[in-house]
Amino acid sequence: MVHEEAIANQSAALNSLMRGKMSESTAGVAAWIDVDEATFVRFAQFAYTGDYSVPKMVVSGQERSKSRQEQSVAEVEEIEELGIEENYWGSHSSASKKNKKKSQVTYTPPQPTPTPFKSLTYTLLQPRSKFANTCDPAVIEGSEENITEALLSHASLYILAEKWGIESLKRLTLSKLHQTLDLLTLDAARVPHIVKLVHCAYSGTPDLETGIDELRELVCRYVAVYIRTISEHTEFEELIEEGRAFMRDLWKRVLVRIG
Repeated sequence: MVHEEAIANQSAALNSLMRGKMSESTAGVAAWIDVDEATFVRFAQFAYTGDYSVPKMVVSGQERSKSRQEQSVAEVEEIEELGIEENYWGSHSSASKKNKKKSQVTYTPPQPTPTPFKSLTYTLLQPRSKFANTCDPAVIEGSEENITEALLSHASLYILAEKWGIESLKRLTLSKLHQTLDLLTLDAARVPHIVKLVHCAYSGTPDLETGIDELRELVCRYVAVYIRTISEHTEFEELIEEGRAFMRDLWKRVLVRIG
């Protein structure tokens, strides 16, 4: 049981659902058949506290053999090799380091350059609860990895928030998913987890007339950074064949990296 006020206060759409003239409001019952129990529990926790708990991401011992420093260095090298600018929207009057060495001519890019994945930030629109530090994403070592569960716990909650217009929850889920992905050392064996995340993001969010949904944006940015590792997996090849919207969005972000 969840108090009506706790739900209704999250957005205008939920206020109408709970207190308006809709059949759910009249009957006092709303069935969310597209929301699993774990996602609803996290949503209820957010409604009361402004935050939600997440499962710690369990990784095998192999994860610890690769230090976070090594992963950061690998990402920086890839970014520099593909000519990504450091700033989020870039400087319209700046050239890449390689271009500066070859010529003094100032290059003006035709459009803003995206930030590297690690530099993405999400401003939280609602103060976090006093228990916030206990809800932050974390990694622990174990024999049975739960990477897909950890990633989809955020994506599924984002999809609920997007459907009902809960902006503060959307920002929080994006921030936590970004942190979780940043904690993951990606190798070929873990690519299927990312493929499942892509499927979840694109099956649960809408195609927008202009721009791109923020969850799709985050996922595409991540894949674009690690495209070499991800593209060599057979499951990604299958995703290419069936994921038209995803490939459209991904190509634009990869093209910026190499353009």
